[in-house]
Amino acid sequence: MIPTSPSRTWKRAARTLSAFLCLTTFALGSCSVFSKTPEETKASDDNSPRPTAEAPTIDPINSPTPEAGNGRRTAEAPTIDPSASPTPWTAPSLKFYNEDTSVWYQDDSIANPDAVTDQGNIEGFLSHDGNCQGIEKRDISEAIHNNVLSDDEMSSLLVDIKDNNISDVSETSRETVDRVRDDGGTMDGYSIGWTGTFTSQDGESQEVEGYKFARAVGDAGLNFSVMAMCRKGSSITSDQWQTILGGIRIEGLTAGKMK
Repeated sequence: MIPTSPSRTWKRAARTLSAFLCLTTFALGSCSVFSKTPEETKASDDNSPRPTAEAPTIDPINSPTPEAGNGRRTAEAPTIDPSASPTPWTAPSLKFYNEDTSVWYQDDSIANPDAVTDQGNIEGFLSHDGNCQGIEKRDISEAIHNNVLSDDEMSSLLVDIKDNNISDVSETSRETVDRVRDDGGTMDGYSIGWTGTFTSQDGESQEVEGYKFARAVGDAGLNFSVMAMCRKGSSITSDQWQTILGGIRIEGLTAGKMK
């Protein structure tokens, strides 16, 4: 049975997770699952010249007539409209607020809040009873903006648990919720319940459970996610999870519905 107060194993796991999350912040701009490194364009073999079977014969050309070279253009040369060129992508100016601290509060030991770049940042949270940790992650990049997948498809992939320290992940629920607030009202996204096994750096493992919310907004080049990880049997409730999401507000964004 897991004691009510955090065990030494949980504290070591917390320190391990904290260190891991702090490290990930330095690569936040490039760690998005939709960011793709463009491949270097290579010339195709089909474009290389190929010799013909025989050298072609050349017919003699008659002497030019006095009228030669007096042809007329049938149309003016086309002009290029500069406005037709694609508009370069500009990163949006977004601000993120967590306006409800009734379930958890920001804890700088979970993740480094100073690791902020023009690609986004990450923040850590701790529940008041100490049994749950959370991370809120924002990744902004042109690679996300250029992703060919729809917002719905990107969000569905983003909500999956992909953490090297968490194994045996089992998804216990999946639904669409619209609790996170933006300039247009609320932003819908995917929310899952999950269980798994967390392994600390010293090799100790323990069962964990939690929730995760994710939404990708292609127009804004934004990947946004919130994850809670709790000791098995000491998780926050579904209502508390909804309270956390309802306390998040994003300024400068109107996400619209996932399509």
